[in-house]
Amino acid sequence: MERRKQLRKYIQRAKTSLTVERSIPIAQYGLFLALLSSAFLVILSRLFVWPYYRQVAFTIFGVVIIATMAYLWWRRIKEQEALHTLDNYFPHNELVTALSFKDDQDPLVQALVVQASQKVEKAFMDFKARKKSLFRPKAFIGLFVTTVVLAILYLFPAATQIEAIQIEKEQAVIEDMKKEVAELEKKAQTKEVKEQLQELQNTLKEAETAEEALREMVKKQKELALKEQQLKDKQTASQAEATEGQGLSKEEVEQLKELAQMQQGLTENANATQTAMSKLGKPASNSLQNAIASANNASNNQQNSSQNNQQSSNPSQSSSQTGQANQNNGQNGSQQQSGQGAGQSQQQGQGNGQGQGQGQGSGSGSGQGSGQGTGQGAGVGQGSRDLLTTPNRLGGSSETSVDSGALGDGSHVSEQQGNGPITKGTIRPYEEVIGSYKDSYLESSERLQLPKDLQNVVQSYFTSIESQ
Repeated sequence: MERRKQLRKYIQRAKTSLTVERSIPIAQYGLFLALLSSAFLVILSRLFVWPYYRQVAFTIFGVVIIATMAYLWWRRIKEQEALHTLDNYFPHNELVTALSFKDDQDPLVQALVVQASQKVEKAFMDFKARKKSLFRPKAFIGLFVTTVVLAILYLFPAATQIEAIQIEKEQAVIEDMKKEVAELEKKAQTKEVKEQLQELQNTLKEAETAEEALREMVKKQKELALKEQQLKDKQTASQAEATEGQGLSKEEVEQLKELAQMQQGLTENANATQTAMSKLGKPASNSLQNAIASANNASNNQQNSSQNNQQSSNPSQSSSQTGQANQNNGQNGSQQQSGQGAGQSQQQGQGNGQGQGQGQGSGSGSGQGSGQGTGQGAGVGQGSRDLLTTPNRLGGSSETSVDSGALGDGSHVSEQQGNGPITKGTIRPYEEVIGSYKDSYLESSERLQLPKDLQNVVQSYFTSIESQ
């Protein structure tokens, strides 16, 4: 029994040796075929713009290597093949004969096993000493030439390949935008905000360039800002009228908070995307840069407006004060509001608003003060917004020039900042200047080449203001 185990051990050693001898040539041809396939794809990518051609070439290389390994396993050496190969180095084929019989009690079988075990070591040494053909010159030449060609192709890419790599980087930027929007959607709680972000995600999936995706994000950012402003106007109107049951619902209050957070998140994402595009050598167009700047300014203005509304939400206590207190309120109000008035002293005002004047002016609010002076003012409290400060040059007779040419593309050469002279505006009723502001803004929006749907949003915004 021990002698049979000894013979099996030598057969296993022969099997391992034969497996290595067969695998090395096949592996050489498999590696050559893998490199050749990759080189063919790289050459093909120089003919036209093919994004992700490098990933495809690497994938094909890996597939061919795996296929080669699978072929090696399928062509692996079996034990019977190793047995007959090793038996060829015995003088009279004692190895096959001895292992053909299973009955170890037979004296003839025992004699054959003993004889084979005595000759197996010499036979195995002759087996190892035989001439082997492990390396294939043609395969080695092919490997060398293909490797050199691949190195040259990667060191000197074609214009189409460079463009394909730029597209890959743009797609990476778009993927980052999608991830950020998906994170914002997870944080959203209200249904309407979730729907808005889901709509943005679907739009980003169809975007082909980073600028197109960024434009859609800025568009959605402005829509959220408009919705937030509408809720704030509703909240301000309910506070000014001091009516019950017409304020914001609990869901709208939560939605207002989320709109501010989502808008801030989109603003940060848009700025990061704009920076990434600049690093790629593809800065955003002038119209898109202006749209981003406008959206950022609107976001900052709404944040400041929200802080001012919180500070001015406390009701005024001027109705419980004497004329002297109203005089102080008038002087303080002259620094905070955009109105002017004149009056005589020794007058008394009533109301929740704040007046303005050298003495005791009248204030607007739930009540109207009386006095000999004339004038009216718009406070930052709970009074109505009837007056507005407008620049002196708006509607003036001075000469003005307007560059109505189309905006071009490109990045700025330099940027300088400094202090400039300013002049105090004049006080005009709100309804008199809204038309001028509307025409000016619509004209600038046409020059900025805003999308049609966003122009409709702007138009509806001014329409809602004019209808109030």
